Amino acid sequence: MAAIIADAMPKSARTILDLGCGSGRLARAVASAHPASSVLGIDVSGGSIAAAVHDAALEGSTARFQQADYMTFEGGPFDVIVTDGVLHLIPGDTRALFAKLSRDLRGGGMLVCCMPYDCVYNRTFAVTRRVMRACRGPWLDSLILAVARVLHGREMTTDALRERVPYMYIPPVRTMTAELRDRLAPSFGLRSVGTRPMPSISLSQLKHNVTIFQKDATPA
Repeated sequence: MAAIIADAMPKSARTILDLGCGSGRLARAVASAHPASSVLGIDVSGGSIAAAVHDAALEGSTARFQQADYMTFEGGPFDVIVTDGVLHLIPGDTRALFAKLSRDLRGGGMLVCCMPYDCVYNRTFAVTRRVMRACRGPWLDSLILAVARVLHGREMTTDALRERVPYMYIPPVRTMTAELRDRLAPSFGLRSVGTRPMPSISLSQLKHNVTIFQKDATPA
């Protein structure tokens, strides 16, 4: 994701928001690649923000972090908004979400979002998550955590993995469809300028693509 963003992001970007930053790895990578830019990461999870602040201090990163629910967050506008595996989980109306994304971007700014796209695998996975939610119990939480330790234990602490267990029961609120990309987003001035494949890193995750939107320039 960081390499795709580095390739897509304009060099002139001065203010960058990482929406749903988790433990801050992407925000720190962006800050490193764009040292003249101000990078802010936000996440609804207090535990993730604490980890992000800690790791940024260890690395001497200039990225800043703040706990916030995006739909009530006020901090824009930004030149670039990046978001990795988050937009499909934000509850509520998709039109309201993309209206806010547009408001939080300056004219000519870019939204680089990695999110699940509409395909048979993802539709099947969504059904599986609904079944898992109906069967949820301590035994299933423990099983998911054990698998997560095997798959991601080198990158994340057990506490961070445990905090993410509930997400395995949440089917996507939305996916990147042609309707969203070509009709809904442009109705808020966000026009698709490219799509990049995103390699799948785990069979336990939905398949994602990176879609790049540019906001219409503000009229003079």
